[in-house]
Amino acid sequence: MESEDEANKNTEGQNNITEDDPGMPIKKQPSPRQGFQLPSSPPTFVTMRQLTEAANAFYNMSLAHEITVDSEFRIEKYDPPEDSLEHTVKETMHRAFWDMLRSSLEADPPDYQPTLNLLSEIKQSLNGLVLPNQKTLQKLVDSSLDLDAAKATLEQTGHLNLEAYAIQVINMMHQFCAPVRDQEVENLRKIDDPVEAFRNAFTLLEKMHMDLANFTIAQMRPYIRQQAVQYERSKFATFLDAQKALGLDGLRRTREWIKAAFSKLTNVSGSELPNTASASSASASHLPGERAGQQWVSADSDSSAEGFPLTPNNILREAYLELLVWPAGKDWPETVVMDQLRLTELGIQLANIVTLTSLVLVVCNFVASNASSIFPGSCLSRVDPSMMIQLKQMVCKSGIGILRNSTSTSTQQRGAAMAEEIIFTVERWLNTTLSSLKSTSTTPPDTNESTEETDASKAIHLLPDSLKETLSSQVVEVVSERHPVFILMNKRAIGFLRSALSAYPPEPLPLPPGFSILSDVTRLAVNAVTANQADCSTSPCGHCPPSQPIPSAMATGLRPRTPDTDPPKRLQKLEHLSLSNLASRLLPLLAHNRHVFGPQYAEIIQALLLPNTEPSPSTVTSQRFRSRSVSAKKSESEEETFEMT
Repeated sequence: MESEDEANKNTEGQNNITEDDPGMPIKKQPSPRQGFQLPSSPPTFVTMRQLTEAANAFYNMSLAHEITVDSEFRIEKYDPPEDSLEHTVKETMHRAFWDMLRSSLEADPPDYQPTLNLLSEIKQSLNGLVLPNQKTLQKLVDSSLDLDAAKATLEQTGHLNLEAYAIQVINMMHQFCAPVRDQEVENLRKIDDPVEAFRNAFTLLEKMHMDLANFTIAQMRPYIRQQAVQYERSKFATFLDAQKALGLDGLRRTREWIKAAFSKLTNVSGSELPNTASASSASASHLPGERAGQQWVSADSDSSAEGFPLTPNNILREAYLELLVWPAGKDWPETVVMDQLRLTELGIQLANIVTLTSLVLVVCNFVASNASSIFPGSCLSRVDPSMMIQLKQMVCKSGIGILRNSTSTSTQQRGAAMAEEIIFTVERWLNTTLSSLKSTSTTPPDTNESTEETDASKAIHLLPDSLKETLSSQVVEVVSERHPVFILMNKRAIGFLRSALSAYPPEPLPLPPGFSILSDVTRLAVNAVTANQADCSTSPCGHCPPSQPIPSAMATGLRPRTPDTDPPKRLQKLEHLSLSNLASRLLPLLAHNRHVFGPQYAEIIQALLLPNTEPSPSTVTSQRFRSRSVSAKKSESEEETFEMT
């Protein structure tokens, strides 16, 4: 009995022991439902000031980047769309302001306080157009718009001569403005209503401030370019620090983008790390002078990237070429976010070039394949190559016209419009060719020739409906970028850009087959437009806008070019229908970004090329990747250096 009582006491004592009792540690078994849990990370706090500084740094970096990369960059006034709520509210508030000013002047007695406030704002705006070292002009503004004197006159007479102040403001604006604004300033003198004159003067003052800002940018661009690389690096580092503070990888999309380009080149090569023998044989057969053991892209592949070594420069170049066909809904890499609009425009330029050249090939192949159904039997044998060249030129001009005038973003609508225009062009060429063959024929007509064939030679020849449907479907496939000819020409264009962006491209670099006719037509069209503008400058025809002289230097500002008021189009300039123009626009962008983001690119590419190496922060920035240049005109000792510093 005693032993049972003692056992019960021990059991009760154990049940009374808690986890907090330091004298008796108890090992508890985890509940099968609870499982194993990691401790949560400490919370990370980011202040609004840090976010604001990061946003401002990114804005300043993007502004410096635009000034450096785009030689035609200019500041323009933002005008909301006419059908937007913002535009309606803005116009309503402006109208209310000037209506209140007019009502105050028409009151009995007149209230001149709003007018004094208006003159004060005009004075501040004029002072903003004067440079700090132009003391004489500052004194002129102060003396012409002396608000203390105006208040004294108002107290003595109870009246202000607004017409006199308007004349003084217009005179100063005429002295400060660029020559392109002279006519607009003179138009202010024709306004008799002082309120309306001040209203138009305010609008013109905004333009003059834009002129001054753009003039300052043009003058400071060489100095900004000298400091742009280091400045953009420091601002981008601030952005990365802000992302890191939030626990985010600020280069995540950039890593994925470069890794995709690396994988593409690796898949083309057939093996990621070839042995020394295979690398040496590839070096001896394709690229003489390259060191053994380097990673090579196979020349036996069908890809247009063949023959290029797997080096940092080639990987980065391939990545930038991928940006020309970047999907619309896909996020852009962090290092090219500032260039996404420019790269999108370059992608459209590439698509336009490939589309036009593909249309020429498709139409010519269509005519050649169906010549027996298109031409009468007696004319088929007399069609010479010069007539086919004329067809190519006509197709190019028609396609250029559609691209320049089309504002539709729908591929289906653009394809339908292009198909209709191409069919009309082919029929027009057909009738022109038949008329030319008839007029140049010296053979007397055969009296035994059937009446139907004679009447057919005099009639207007149209394509049969079946051929129209066939040609229309092919044109739509070309515009939709699904036609095999488009795919082939796109590979040729990318191959040309790949060679043009290499370290030592062949000189001269020949255009790929099929692109020469577009280059010739574009050059002739540009020359015609230039000649037309020259004729209009000497004897205006009324159809062209008047030319605006732009000075080389101004004390207060100039406007490099007028803003575009037309709706956005897929083709802005005829010069953009050239592969060489596309390469010349892409090359500076690639070179600048390679200098700015070199340290980041070096770290990412080194991790791909040397996956088993963990570079320290001190060695990453000084790392260089070298690859021998491939050029018969360059010596074997020359090296292409991809600077990462």
